[in-house]
Amino acid sequence: MPRHQPGSSLRAARELYLEVTKDPSARPLVVASWQRSLEHRVKSGSLDAPYLDNPNLDSPLARAALPILDRLHEQLADDPVSMMITDRNGVVLSRKVSHEGLTTNLNRVRLAPGHVFAERYVGTNGIGTALASGRPVMIAGREHYVEALRDFHCAAVPILHPTRRTLLGAFNLTTIRQGSDGMLMAFARSVAAQIEGEIAAITSRRERALFHDYMEACSAVRPGPVLALNRDVVMMNEQLSTAVTGPDHYALLDHAREIADSPRTEGMRSLALPSGRVAELRVSRCRREDSDAGAVFRVRLIGRPQPGPAVSAAPARSGLALIGSSPNWLRAVDDSRAAFVAGTSLHLLGEAGAGKRTLVEALHRAHGAGRRLEMTQPPLSDAPAVTEAWLHDIGELLAVPSHVVVVRDVHLLGDQLRQRLGNLLTHLDGTAGGQLILTGQPSMVGTGDQLDQLCGALVEVPPLRRRPADIEHLARFFLRKYRPSGESGLAADALTMLQRCPWPENVRQLESVMRGLARRLAGPMIRAEDLPPECRVASHKVLTTIEALERDAILRGLMDHNSNVQRTAQDLGISRATMYRKMRRYGIVPSSLG
Repeated sequence: MPRHQPGSSLRAARELYLEVTKDPSARPLVVASWQRSLEHRVKSGSLDAPYLDNPNLDSPLARAALPILDRLHEQLADDPVSMMITDRNGVVLSRKVSHEGLTTNLNRVRLAPGHVFAERYVGTNGIGTALASGRPVMIAGREHYVEALRDFHCAAVPILHPTRRTLLGAFNLTTIRQGSDGMLMAFARSVAAQIEGEIAAITSRRERALFHDYMEACSAVRPGPVLALNRDVVMMNEQLSTAVTGPDHYALLDHAREIADSPRTEGMRSLALPSGRVAELRVSRCRREDSDAGAVFRVRLIGRPQPGPAVSAAPARSGLALIGSSPNWLRAVDDSRAAFVAGTSLHLLGEAGAGKRTLVEALHRAHGAGRRLEMTQPPLSDAPAVTEAWLHDIGELLAVPSHVVVVRDVHLLGDQLRQRLGNLLTHLDGTAGGQLILTGQPSMVGTGDQLDQLCGALVEVPPLRRRPADIEHLARFFLRKYRPSGESGLAADALTMLQRCPWPENVRQLESVMRGLARRLAGPMIRAEDLPPECRVASHKVLTTIEALERDAILRGLMDHNSNVQRTAQDLGISRATMYRKMRRYGIVPSSLG
């Protein structure tokens, strides 16, 4: 979100609004939306509503809203009114309309399922403005920013989660009939309230189902540590809460949330904890009425906690010129090295940027003398000729005994191509050939996957947030790399902030931050105030470029205004409610900005 001088672009938006609409009332909410439309550089003379394939109709919002829309659609048959439900990004999930003329008009402006009607794409409109402002809005006729939408009257109401009060989406009514704005808005509010009520009922049923399965696990003859969670609820018994504390506690919860968010994942999983222990997780899905209510984890802890190195200690090396002394990192390196040296096929699982490729290249440098490293990725097309050629190439590479063949990002393979690759590897198994290494991201395929079964070793590379002791040594390594003169050091407050950052893009993101600091700063010491905005948030979410710009604008505004939320919201042209919603989304805590 671009920054602007207070009042300047708001005045320009107001002047443009008055010129186009001739409306002297110039409602502040609508003018603020026109201001955002100008900042997003939306073209008023053309409509650009992007299209997304297969919108998610399995969300709690869609499951709650669609039956309600179906019932109301029967009651409004042949009325020139359209009902729509959108997700929080403005993607139209469903549209109900039976009036032929209105259907034609809506199709003309692409106000249909799959299209995105966020303000950043189509300017001021009922859906986008309700989502951006966090308030019910009526956008009538010329109040629309884009000319093609000015025949419509739209009443939209944000839909919030019943307990978290986070934005889920919006309910929208659209008509071409004038003079019924008050009735339209009252109806929209009523339907949105019904949808929120149904979401609350679904949430309650999910929580009861999860609680039932959790209690059943705790009531076993030998229950052991038990954890149950979904996006709304976390439950753990006393055995788990006393056995797993500190960094181990956060690492376990973080990993469990990733698994719970992937409905296909169940069975046995292993997690190396920061203390050096291993947590074996038996994952059971909680399913009711064809929906996923969360996951129950029966936990078995293996080993004893190992004393961690002092922060000031020199970094322990793995013997492969890799930085890191955390027990879970060293275990991943040792297990990978054992498989590589033995010639066993290896599957490396880890988040993007965690160091999978770096680990493979280090193994090859240290133990791959006389062997050629070949890397390939999933094909860009699903066309039969392309996939056939890709599989043929892998077969040819593996036919050479001196080859180490790395297939990267196998989590991106479609089910059919995944199965065909598995069949190829099964056919090659037992023949004298090259060594296979697969890399991919965890929690994106179910357990018992064919590729996992074909690999002799499965190793999980820990994300950086589970290696807090390594952050200082990695940061100093990257500083030396990009400023070889060694002029810069890390102040204690900067190091503390780096260690608290969740690093959603892992080591790759830390390297990017240190490279920017090394090139931008000339002083001998890097302090907390020198760190970029991304180091001041608590969210694990990987952001798009636009989201990162919006997050940084909010952070800079808060820092400029001494963490004053109201003044920052005014500067950015958004409501205080929207400001708080975006702060929650990006993990921004004003009191921590200092």
